[in-house]
This record gives sequence, C-alpha cells and structure tokens, in this order.
Amino acid sequence: MIKQYNDTLVQKKAECQAFSQRVRQVIRSMMTKAQVTNKYEPFKPSIHKSKARKNPVIQRHSILSMIASAAVLQGVTLLPTSAHAASASKIGQRVLMIEMTPALCRMQPSRARMRQCLEGYSLTVSGLDLGYGERCGRGSQPRLSPLQLKVVNRIMPDSSVRTQAWQHYGACSPLSASSYFRQVVNLAGQLKLPDELNTGNSYTVSKSRFIKQMTRLNQGMSASSIDLICQDGSRRQSILTDVHICYEGNDFGRCNNVVNSCGKNFIISGRK
Repeated sequence: MIKQYNDTLVQKKAECQAFSQRVRQVIRSMMTKAQVTNKYEPFKPSIHKSKARKNPVIQRHSILSMIASAAVLQGVTLLPTSAHAASASKIGQRVLMIEMTPALCRMQPSRARMRQCLEGYSLTVSGLDLGYGERCGRGSQPRLSPLQLKVVNRIMPDSSVRTQAWQHYGACSPLSASSYFRQVVNLAGQLKLPDELNTGNSYTVSKSRFIKQMTRLNQGMSASSIDLICQDGSRRQSILTDVHICYEGNDFGRCNNVVNSCGKNFIISGRK
C-alpha cells in the first residue's frame, strides 16, 4: 500500500513538473512576441510639425484602420464589454462624425489654439451620435482610464472635443464614458478612407469619384451611408469640412438626416 502511494506521488509530481514546463514555455513565447511587437510605434493619424519627428508610415487606404490594433498593443480592449454597450449597438442609427481638420482650422479662427490645429492633424473624429438625443450631459466630464485616454487621443486629441462629444451624445445613451469612446475608436479603427484625405495637399475632387472610392474601400457601404458636408471658402469654392458615416446596428446604414452640402466638385484642404 505504501509503495502504491509513493508511486502515485511520483506520478503526480512528474505531471506537475510537465505542466509547469508547458506554462513557462507559453510565457516565454508571449514575452518574445510582445518584444517583437513593441518595436513598432502605435499608429496615429498623420501630423506635421515645424520641428516634427518623422511620421509613421501610413499604408494605402488605412488612415484610421490601425487605431484599433494600436489600442490592443496598449492593453485596452476596444470591443464593448458591458450589456449596455452590446445592446446599444443594435438600437437605432449611429453616425460617426469626421472633421477635415486643416479646412476647419483655417476657416474658424477660434480653433487656432486647438491641439489638432497646432500639431497639423489631417483629420480627426468629432463625435459619435448614437441616436438617443443631444445635450444630456451638461457639465459632466468623461472619465477614461489613462490607457484608454491615450488611445482616444489619437483620433480626438483635443480635450474640449472629447468633452463636447460626451455631453452632446454619449451622456444621452445608457453607456458609460468608457463604453461610449470604445465604440468611437472601434468604428474609426474599422473605417477606411481615400488617400487624398491624408496627403497634406489641397486639390479639387469629384464628389462621385470620392464616394466610389469610399464604397470600394469599405465592404457593405453604399452611397447613402455617406453624408458630405462642405462650406464656402473665400472664393466661394466648396470646401469639404466633415464626413459623416451612418450605421444601422453593426453594419453601414442609410443616413436619415442628410446635409449633403457639397456640389459636384469640392476642395480637400491640406496642411501644406
């Protein structure tokens, strides 16, 4: 009986040692992958400064698509984790609002001191309308963890823009600030935009061509999912200032409240 008991102990000890060895191998593998991954800078929209360091290389048609993966590298889970977040994505229409930063910085002097203007961003996200109403969170401030804030800063660098987005749209929904901005980053990370929006140059484009590019780059998107907003410049030329992308649930949808103030041709205003 004693021998049988000792044999059992030896067997159990061998099993434990084998298990521990497998765990150590997994940990070493994860650490090796993390070291390789961290050699690359997380993505952020292209910016230009007079004393700028070299900007990260932006691959074709991926202006915002790397934001979600960058956030994962920073240890932030972007997918909705609460019951409210999961259900809210199925309710009504959502509208992701993207600003053409150089155009608005030139046309609205009050923006001159905003971070995205000072640092020369090509485009930024101004908010996500979830369809619950507007201006519900007067005076409230969005509370985000340092890691999540670092990710959100890449697409919404100015604190006043984040606060306004939360007060106007996020606070009206059943989501927490963390869940609201998680959805903003998710949608921005999945959306692909034409290269013309990020070259830094200014030129005239055809509205029909621009929309065809958008629908070609984003599977499931139709022309009715895009609302282009323009303002007249100093020479009464139509200048693109905002791009609104509409969603129904987790898919692209048809925009309900369309502005569509751009003509057949409009100007994309660059940083240069």
